[in-house]
Amino acid sequence: MGGSNGFITKENPEMTMRSSIHLACVAAAGFLMAACSSTSLRVGGAPEASVKNCVAAAARELRVPPASIVVDSGSTPRDGVYTINLKVGPQARPAVCTTDENSAVLGVVYKRPGAY
Repeated sequence: MGGSNGFITKENPEMTMRSSIHLACVAAAGFLMAACSSTSLRVGGAPEASVKNCVAAAARELRVPPASIVVDSGSTPRDGVYTINLKVGPQARPAVCTTDENSAVLGVVYKRPGAY
């Protein structure tokens, strides 16, 4: 087994292997958690900066916390204008944001009921 001090010693290679497997699993879990919680997004071809700017503008214009905004989908209809669909608040009210090719927000509005 290990030494009396709790450290793994050369006298137990099985324990060293288990520790290596445990360490690898912990590292993989950490990597997966970081990937899942990443804010890096590309939605409908829109650059990451456009998505972030839309969330910030929607929070400001629609007077809601940024955490209550979910990026739903997006599209690039023409000439570098990106349309990003958002769900806002606990009722997931649909909104739309548009940005230009430089990720500057052109506008944020709630969608009309029945228009989605």
